[in-house]
Amino acid sequence: MKARRADQSRFGILRRSAFTLVELLVVVAIIGLLLATTVPAIRNIIYTSTGSLAESQLRFGLGAARDLAIRNASADSAAVFTFEPGGSVYIVPMIHVGRILDTADPQQPLNSTSTTVYRDVFAPSALAERTQLPAGWMVRGFAPPWSIYGAGQKNNKGVDVPSNGWYYETNPAGNRRMNAPGVSNGLDSISGTDNRGNWVFPETAFYDSSKTDDGSSGSRPNSRSTFMVRFQKGTGRIVGAGGTPAVVLLPRTSIDSTQSSALASVQSPPWSGPADWRRVDRSDNLTTWARAITHVSNPNDASRLIGCRSTDVALAGTISILALYDESRMAAAMGARGLNKLTGSIYGGAVSSTGTGGTSTAIEPLKAPNIDLSLFPSGSKAATNAEFVQTMINNYMIGALKYSDVDSGAPATAITPDARMFTFDTYLGTVMEVK
Repeated sequence: MKARRADQSRFGILRRSAFTLVELLVVVAIIGLLLATTVPAIRNIIYTSTGSLAESQLRFGLGAARDLAIRNASADSAAVFTFEPGGSVYIVPMIHVGRILDTADPQQPLNSTSTTVYRDVFAPSALAERTQLPAGWMVRGFAPPWSIYGAGQKNNKGVDVPSNGWYYETNPAGNRRMNAPGVSNGLDSISGTDNRGNWVFPETAFYDSSKTDDGSSGSRPNSRSTFMVRFQKGTGRIVGAGGTPAVVLLPRTSIDSTQSSALASVQSPPWSGPADWRRVDRSDNLTTWARAITHVSNPNDASRLIGCRSTDVALAGTISILALYDESRMAAAMGARGLNKLTGSIYGGAVSSTGTGGTSTAIEPLKAPNIDLSLFPSGSKAATNAEFVQTMINNYMIGALKYSDVDSGAPATAITPDARMFTFDTYLGTVMEVK
């Protein structure tokens, strides 16, 4: 009898020590509340930390390029911004290696009838390493009004000026097109008002490696564009922007010597084979190679090898205002569902002739800097109009993007941007954040 009572007492203790279903649900609810409050806090901590690292890397990269100019009394230096698929932005310190005679309008080849200009040539320096920003953190440069223009534009005296080719494209609707002053009325082709400039992206990853300048075709083989901060030799001061963009050497990943279309068409002498010193992929030192190309006897050959039409270079305009931002947060603010998986940015979408967007695949070459319109909800204006997306980007950078721009039914209140704006001390060349 006593043993039975002891067993019942022991079992009763076991029953009382077990959790009921209600108690388990309460514990799960508490854990859920803790996660709901701590996960956003942890995300904010990570975002703040990576943002601080991105700013530090930006300052470091700019400082490395400025130091090159201070240590070099014979050549300017530049901090050139590049982008690689996957969402990585780099700052490449480059040095001025010479000047070439080039076609003024990249839409036209260099010949006896084309308008010519002299372009400064910059090549990566072996004295400084490139700097990488944290993944997802991007930099845009401010292109002032009238710094992007195409054929048929007029100067302040009413005289036609040739296209400078910098970020200017005549692609069908739906591709990335920069808003430029109209030919007839001088107004912005998107907003219909005075042009206020554009926030441009380092579009160095987008090019068609199968195209080449054959010396006769009017089609443009290269559309790579980026921006740079230029520092004066010996002093490190900021060099102001000019109307003629420089060319910066950013070679293709590979050159197939068996395919003539993958090589520039030089004339004197013709290509002598894979070991020809004029092939950039055979160069041990890009600075030395680029300097040698600027001294070749035939200016047409120099232009084809390292001019604005070569896919081994990018057109780079000098700017003095930068914006540092998180690409995913900007995309979300504009109503996008996310980023292009191949590029880690809002770029990369294939665009049809009708202007509708489609997503890129892993095997699709990044031949053009198209905005991926498929990232935006169907039925929205952004889903069919890349120029409208560019307008939203411009407004986001300066804090002028409104909720009504994203959703017509939303209030016309401004969306607070996360972009940080930087400018430079003209005389010292040091970077300063604009508050």
